[in-house]
Amino acid sequence: MNKYEKWYASITENAKNRTLTGYTETHHIVPRSLGGANDKQNLVDLTAREHFICHWLLTKIHTGKARSKMIYALNGMKRTNKEQERYNTPITSRVYARLKEEFAKTHSVTMKGRKAHNKGKPMSEEQKAKIRATKKANPFKPTLDQIKKQILRQTGSTRSDETKQKMSKSAIGKLKGPMSEEQKAKISAGTKGKPKSAETTAKKAETLKRLSAEGKHHSMIKVTCPHCGTEIGKLLYARYHGTQCKSLRQP
Repeated sequence: MNKYEKWYASITENAKNRTLTGYTETHHIVPRSLGGANDKQNLVDLTAREHFICHWLLTKIHTGKARSKMIYALNGMKRTNKEQERYNTPITSRVYARLKEEFAKTHSVTMKGRKAHNKGKPMSEEQKAKIRATKKANPFKPTLDQIKKQILRQTGSTRSDETKQKMSKSAIGKLKGPMSEEQKAKISAGTKGKPKSAETTAKKAETLKRLSAEGKHHSMIKVTCPHCGTEIGKLLYARYHGTQCKSLRQP
């Protein structure tokens, strides 16, 4: 029996002959991952500090595959939740750093050749269809506060060249062009009866003024009809020319 085994036995044997008050953690003397039973003879109540030290000692006692399991167990001692008061002290900082290095190496060996849970075959068309159907049945509708927060987060920010390239790439193959009649009808129904704010009206007037000064206002843009050769403003072109040109109806 080496010194680590003696220290481990001393802590666990002492725990069998006492009654603790306050916060305790139950410990398996022979770890379950090494075949230990879940009965009273193999269980002791320890303080959070003792529990951490015992798991640390187990990494010193065991070798090979068993030691790898004990490293996993010791790494788990740093996980916390509302039911646990894990042992924390600056004394273990060096130990913790060494543990993380060993855990990374052990985990790398353990996972070698295995497929990570988040990496695998691409989704099938059936899976994609199910996701689309779910989203369609339960559309996300942001609240006014969420919209305002999103605007504040984006105000003043600029997209990187990499982001622009990704957006451009993702748009390849998607339909472009004027809105469908259905889309126009939805927008019309959504805005019908809602008065524009003074701020919106002022912005619109400012935009129209700027476009006029630049010669880009729709009333200043002329389009030539390919059927009759008439030059007309862009605003009236679709109404009187193009596919609506009178020359097309002449015998």
